[in-house]
Amino acid sequence: MAKDYLGNEIEIGDKVVYVQLGYRDLTKGIIHHITPKMVKIKRDANSQTIVKQYHDQVIKIGEMPEPG
Repeated sequence: MAKDYLGNEIEIGDKVVYVQLGYRDLTKGIIHHITPKMVKIKRDANSQTIVKQYHDQVIKIGEMPEPG
């Protein structure tokens, strides 16, 4: 099973953040495909652009609950 930088298991459809090569900002994306060493990430479900990152170069994020 693939794990992110923090050791969380990652699966297709998980939301992640990553730093794109050549940039300093964090970018959000959705895991589209997982290989033994890398994940392929789309910026959103309808995006045609795919970014490849090693498993330990992404951090899984979840939906933040509304404060209440």
